[in-house]
Amino acid sequence: MIVCKFGGTSVGDTGAVRRLVDIIRARVNEQPAVVVSALSGVTDRLLQLARLAEQRDRAGIDEAVDGLIRRHAAMAAELKTGDEVVTAITKDAWQLRTRLLAVAGHRVTPRLLDSIAGRGELWSAWLVAAALAHGGVNATWVDARHIVITDNRFTRATPDIGKLGAKARSIIPPLLAKGLVPVTQGFVGATTSGFPTTLGRGGSDFTAALLGAALSARRVEIWTDVNGIMTADPRVVPGARTLAMASYDEAAELATFGAKVLHPATQLPLVEAGIPIVVLNSREPEHPGTTIAPDAELLRVGNSPVRCISWKKNITVINIRAPRMLGTFGFLRAMFEVFERHEVVVDVLASSEISISLTIEDRSRLEDVVRDLSALGDVWVEENRAIIAVVGIGIRNTPGLAGRIFASVAPTNVEVISQGASEINLTFVVRGEDAPGVVRRLHQEFFGI
Repeated sequence: MIVCKFGGTSVGDTGAVRRLVDIIRARVNEQPAVVVSALSGVTDRLLQLARLAEQRDRAGIDEAVDGLIRRHAAMAAELKTGDEVVTAITKDAWQLRTRLLAVAGHRVTPRLLDSIAGRGELWSAWLVAAALAHGGVNATWVDARHIVITDNRFTRATPDIGKLGAKARSIIPPLLAKGLVPVTQGFVGATTSGFPTTLGRGGSDFTAALLGAALSARRVEIWTDVNGIMTADPRVVPGARTLAMASYDEAAELATFGAKVLHPATQLPLVEAGIPIVVLNSREPEHPGTTIAPDAELLRVGNSPVRCISWKKNITVINIRAPRMLGTFGFLRAMFEVFERHEVVVDVLASSEISISLTIEDRSRLEDVVRDLSALGDVWVEENRAIIAVVGIGIRNTPGLAGRIFASVAPTNVEVISQGASEINLTFVVRGEDAPGVVRRLHQEFFGI
């Protein structure tokens, strides 16, 4: 069997869903299981509903819920899925409205936020299953909340791999054996008590990988709106090329440092099993895309090991200067305990004898982090920064490569550099406004485009 995951842009309108139906119809003999995201933009709209509830904006809630119903109903009508889907979505949306009105004026708890945010995947799965059935594919909806069992860390839940595997193996294979195509939600799960959870933004890829590993799939297909992993962001470098093959390590680095093709956690469940991931373009399904596998053939471009230039914007740099850390022990432990306590992820770190610079993407707990770090030394924050990552096999062991990289970056100032921890990645930080130009100059240097 195979797992086919379709992101928000790949189910975002009627044309996208029709292409999905064609793609799955062509793969029926491979026993596909389908994982879908919410329609593009729907999750953001649902999160806005939570804010409207906190603001006691009843008219805004009514308008937003009505708009969500109209969008899904219009697609159902164009796809000729029948009234049953529209009725189900409408009923669920108005139940959500009732719940939001009941808490209007109060803070929306993380548990309620997960119940709100996961609605988009539910409605999308119902819509896609009905569209597949209308298109001649014997499809059935399977509720991911009965399979993806998680802890109760709402908004960023962690799946219980053992329970998920047992549930998946008990539910999915019998359906495949009957010739059915299961359609389920990405991004969502549930606690053992049945409370809905979410895996964090981008978690639909993670769901697909978890199911693929649990079911020993032959491959996991990630259908998106680009032709695969590219040598750079094509919005910044129009001449960027598609990589035919990539290794797990390369894909992990690229996902972590800004490439939006894959969620950073996607491949973790698949590495040990050696299951390949294929990144494909739902708008150009004939394109071969990028295959990510442990035995990927890694091709150099000329004499350079560089395979891709990735970047991530809207980064915050936190600097800590503490002369007393010189020659002492326990400082780093105390510093990282601050980030652990506030559940803030650090992307890049560089240190000297008495100072440390590190980057974060999530600013929601920045004030608390800075307050606690100030007990350890002088702290200052630099905003609107960007991480640039130069990725490829053997980067650390290639003489002269760093010189080529930073000669290309000039005259832009580089503020933080990190390399030693990775053999395949050299990472540095620049001002946000400088990043697109840096990416273009690096791509010209290593790819001639």
